[in-house]
Amino acid sequence: RGLLFASASLMVLCTLEIVSPFTLYLNWQLIIYELQLWRLVTCFFYLGTFSLPYCWNTWVLVHYCSSLEEVAFQRKSAEYLWMLVCGAGMILLLTYLFGSQYFVSGA
Repeated sequence: RGLLFASASLMVLCTLEIVSPFTLYLNWQLIIYELQLWRLVTCFFYLGTFSLPYCWNTWVLVHYCSSLEEVAFQRKSAEYLWMLVCGAGMILLLTYLFGSQYFVSGA
């Protein structure tokens, strides 16, 4: 639910042009030299402005996250959260080491 709320909040803020999507994406130069640390988190929550692809990506995210939580992590919320944090940390490490061209969606 927290992931859905964060994603929907960023979508609304960007659709209403209160926040620019360019302040949310992962940019290691800005993180390191200008200490824009929020980019380490917001890059995982921003799925785009309101559109059909946003609705589809949100549905897929909710469907697979909820089924994973119910089946593999039944009554183990802390372990599920730890799995998400470790996965995000590994993605951040890999993008820092190898660049983000391997992790950017073509859609």
